[in-house]
Amino acid sequence: MRYNLMPSFAQPDSNTGVSFTSPLQSLKKIYGKVKAHDVLLQCMYIVKIEDIFNNGPNIPWFKDPSLGYLVTDANISFGSSEAENYHAGALPAGYLTVKTGDDTDMTFIETGNGDIFKSYRACHELAFNKDGTVNEPRKYAFKLTVAMINHKHPDKPPPITRSWLVAVKSGSAEPNSAGRSEIVKEQITFQKVRPLMFER
Repeated sequence: MRYNLMPSFAQPDSNTGVSFTSPLQSLKKIYGKVKAHDVLLQCMYIVKIEDIFNNGPNIPWFKDPSLGYLVTDANISFGSSEAENYHAGALPAGYLTVKTGDDTDMTFIETGNGDIFKSYRACHELAFNKDGTVNEPRKYAFKLTVAMINHKHPDKPPPITRSWLVAVKSGSAEPNSAGRSEIVKEQITFQKVRPLMFER
């Protein structure tokens, strides 16, 4: 038995017997519409780290916006949620419960002055006191923004932008004796303190 995989293409008119547009012509038309959408490039993005509460004006990545351009890898969460599942008789079902947001990772190229390391340590110390107590989020949180730019229209607002109120969670580097010509990269994890603050 043969199946017609494209029933809408090349079917004869029941009255005239004349065929409609050929499959190739139809696909060319669809391709033209798809191509018109244009695309974004992975390498075209901006990272901004802003001290919106003025907690550390002398911290390098707050003071020097160019350090945001040393981010080699980032991710943009479009939003997440939690769900609960149940069964209605023998059939599974579920529903959403709450919006969620956890953390986000970035990889930085380290500068000759260790600005990324110094920035991380300074932000870490904003949260934790020497007596073992922890400050309230307003004293150590800051704004993190990641945006994707349209390379054909770089002066226009980015089509994809996400911002979160975050704090530093963890950071590390991996020295390697074999990496004689490799640049130092550091993995920084930011905890989303108020992940939905800039959506309201």
